Amino acid sequence: MRRTIKRQRSIGSIDIGKIEFDTDCRHEIIPILEGLQYIHNHPNLLKKVLKLIEQDIVGDKSKERGASGMEYWEILVLACIRQGCNLTYDALQDLANYHTVLRQMLGLGDLDIKRYTRSTLQGNIAKISDETLEKISQLVIDEGHKLCPKAIERVRADSYVAKTNIHYPTDANLILDGIGTMLTLVCQLVILFPILVGYQRGHWWGIAKKVYRTIQRLAAKEKGKEKEKGSCTEKMKGLYRELIEIALRLTTRCEETIEGAKKHVKREGVKVDAVRVNSLISELEQCIKLTREACNLALRRVILEEQILNDEKIFSLFETHTELINRGKSPYPIEFGHRVLIVQDRVGFILKAQIMDHTTDDKVAVPAMTQLQQYYGGKIKAVSFDKGFYSHDNLVELKKIIALVCLPKKGKLSEEDKQRESAPEFGKVRKWHSGIESAIHALGTGNGLALCRDKKYKGYRRYLALGVLARNVQVLGSLLLKKAKRHQIRQVKAAA
Repeated sequence: MRRTIKRQRSIGSIDIGKIEFDTDCRHEIIPILEGLQYIHNHPNLLKKVLKLIEQDIVGDKSKERGASGMEYWEILVLACIRQGCNLTYDALQDLANYHTVLRQMLGLGDLDIKRYTRSTLQGNIAKISDETLEKISQLVIDEGHKLCPKAIERVRADSYVAKTNIHYPTDANLILDGIGTMLTLVCQLVILFPILVGYQRGHWWGIAKKVYRTIQRLAAKEKGKEKEKGSCTEKMKGLYRELIEIALRLTTRCEETIEGAKKHVKREGVKVDAVRVNSLISELEQCIKLTREACNLALRRVILEEQILNDEKIFSLFETHTELINRGKSPYPIEFGHRVLIVQDRVGFILKAQIMDHTTDDKVAVPAMTQLQQYYGGKIKAVSFDKGFYSHDNLVELKKIIALVCLPKKGKLSEEDKQRESAPEFGKVRKWHSGIESAIHALGTGNGLALCRDKKYKGYRRYLALGVLARNVQVLGSLLLKKAKRHQIRQVKAAA
């Protein structure tokens, strides 16, 4: 059965609420642990947070049955540490097993022999949904605003690209990815059904890789010339035809294998792991579909020399949700991932992190601020954006809900715009706006949100939400540490 938190203290353990941290240490783990301790010390907040985690972990099943598993408190702590310190699961495992103060926060003492495995950590953290993480993050922000009530009066917003973990896509390497994945999956399927015809995996992979390497070498030689001509040579077209033919022959062969496997499963008396077989068949069918699509795009672009729109292209066979984003900024003018809108208040809490699927900056400003203003009961008095968010309609709509809108205009300014942007209040908020770049950099480097390490779109959303939660817990901890230091200074002055 699952437990929310360890109530019975073991020998050598310390009450979580009384753990002392090294406040002189500048490592990010200290404010994170401080923020988590604050959550633990407030029973109502702790109950709400653990109840949200329980809904994801247990769902509609009975929490009184089954293996004990990790406690909800342990999952929360280790999830925040993972993203707060930008750790891999291997690094998190080492920290959870050997970091003394962290183990104390988990309710473990020096004599406890409990150890965490990598698969246990990954499996439990991955069960928390992005919706749950966003709700917990909002609870943390609400607690922080109790400490700093004026924090919400001024907010700033900007967007950046959170990349997906893919290699640079070309027609050739996408087809090769499809060939390699199909061979891996179909060989696993054949192992389960010895009656099916086997595959010469090395042979298929060898001939495909040989053609791919030839394409690479030819592309490197003719890079300059082909850019000038704007078309591919006949030799390049011939190589692509050969690679496409290999891929299509393999897809046909895999489809035959799938039909054979389905017929074999239906026979009476056959003992096989049906769940495993269905999973492999589903993955293989999806891979076949994507590989055929990649072959079709290569045929149109390279051989037929068509211009293909970005919306029609595939950028990865594994992360199919990936978008191509041309920001035109150095050093990476083209990036692969999703635009993410970040809204920050004046003390550093990330109020909103919204994935902008196929949407530009000017389309999200009004809906995002309307939602935040409604949630906070009209407490937002000033908001700042950069020029990318500007449109006349945005300026008009934002002025209806927020008193001071710092939204610089693109291009030439009219007399009215010059007067608006030269106002002292506008200039003060605009100077303050540049701090959002620091917040985005902190999320990218400190919380790992520059590149998503989790898989699929669901993992991408969870990874982003978890990074924002970890940042907000860290900001809460930093506020508490500053408050404690101010109190300590006052005591020293009073004693003097």
